[in-house]
Amino acid sequence: MPQNSDGHPLPGRRGLLRLALIAGLAALAPLPAAVAQPSDAAYALATRLGAAMERCWFMGGDRDFGDYVYSPEPNATGGPRILVVPRASPDGRPLLVIEILGAGPKPRVNVYGPLAAGPAADRIGRDLRRWLDGGNACS
Repeated sequence: MPQNSDGHPLPGRRGLLRLALIAGLAALAPLPAAVAQPSDAAYALATRLGAAMERCWFMGGDRDFGDYVYSPEPNATGGPRILVVPRASPDGRPLLVIEILGAGPKPRVNVYGPLAAGPAADRIGRDLRRWLDGGNACS
């Protein structure tokens, strides 16, 4: 049997496979609950933003958002998020994503997608800032 420089036997093929399997399983282990779970503040913020978006952007036949619907994802990995997708293909690729991240009392918000850089980008930014600051009004 092959040995290392200290005279100890080196693991055989089975031993190496077993070590690789253990290492692979360790990499797949779930994160601790305290790290993986978003805060109640993140869920509350996602709910409030979703309600404002529905009322201000999607219910009244708004010219900027009439071709879209929103899809809340409260249990998304990393934290709740809100997707804006084409009304004609709601299973399609999101055109706007609003992610609420963080486990603390003040969650962080990321906004991205083609709509965030398109003609309605300024309005999206103004509305989201107003709602994040506690306002409730539509533009």
